[in-house]
Amino acid sequence: MSKVACFFYVCLCMILSLTSSYAQEIFSWSKEKEYCNPSVIGLPRAKAVIIKYELQPGYKIISTGKMGSYGNSEAKIDRNRRWDLRLRFPIVNKSSITIAGGIKYSIEEFRFSNHSTNNYEFYKNMEDRPLKSIGIHFYVVKPTKNKKYFILRSSFDLNGDYGSEKFGKREFLKFSVTPLIGWKQNENLSYAVGFSYGYTFGVPLIVPVISFNKNFNCHLGIESVLPVSLKLRYTKNEKNFWYAGLELAGASYRLDNAGTPFSAYNKLHLFRSELRYTLTYEREIHDWLWLGIEGGYRQNLRFSLNNGPRTRSNVIISNKLNGAAVINASIFVVPPQQFFKKKK
Repeated sequence: MSKVACFFYVCLCMILSLTSSYAQEIFSWSKEKEYCNPSVIGLPRAKAVIIKYELQPGYKIISTGKMGSYGNSEAKIDRNRRWDLRLRFPIVNKSSITIAGGIKYSIEEFRFSNHSTNNYEFYKNMEDRPLKSIGIHFYVVKPTKNKKYFILRSSFDLNGDYGSEKFGKREFLKFSVTPLIGWKQNENLSYAVGFSYGYTFGVPLIVPVISFNKNFNCHLGIESVLPVSLKLRYTKNEKNFWYAGLELAGASYRLDNAGTPFSAYNKLHLFRSELRYTLTYEREIHDWLWLGIEGGYRQNLRFSLNNGPRTRSNVIISNKLNGAAVINASIFVVPPQQFFKKKK
């Protein structure tokens, strides 16, 4: 996988939830037929609150020092775990325009085998280091009275290992914006094009976006953001959904260098990107309460410590991670069926 594709994904990684499953970002759509609804039929109900736990257990890391005198080493990562909490809510919900907001919080940690006896500075410094992301997102959908619609998404995120004394500092801030124009051909086919501007990897980058979503029949459908994400959806019934997916995932964290072996570098960034092959099952537990389980395989593309916001320059330590299993479980809240009955 080329580096260009990795950069391409990072700026687009949130767009799948915006376009192909945008109906899941909004609690409901008006039943007035004169306005275009961007989503295809057959999607599950909106996720209003999401709590997710992810684990990547037991894989090898091989590190190569590029700057300074850190040298080379290798070790085993016992576990890479991550907690995600997301809240999504409508702000304006009219037939002519829909505006929604979202708040997210995530924390990621690495635990190394034999960390007490391993003297490699990078491993000791990363042991149980809390890598956080706190953000607020806004979504705007402007449908028209024909087949055309417009979507705008913007986000503001603080990514890094900041404490309370550095919370809100500009050096941790990432901003992105994505405008799209789409066409709803019928209830089973919708597509959109546009561009994305983002700082997910610390570098302002503008890239093209193409979304394509189609139902083949009442059970099978495809959701894609080409060329970086593809999901095949199987709907057994309105209470059971299966997904087979291929996607690129990534993260960028600004690290605090104070009191660390890397104090000589004042612009520390940790970059991670990976290719994922996953199988997901979502099931209703009780009307508004759902359970999601996902399993798959993670192939690492990049994992490096840099002095600066660019992945290709000032690499301090370059790391190679072996492939690993990906396991996650989530609980999420959706609007009850009664909510939609009132809207009819």
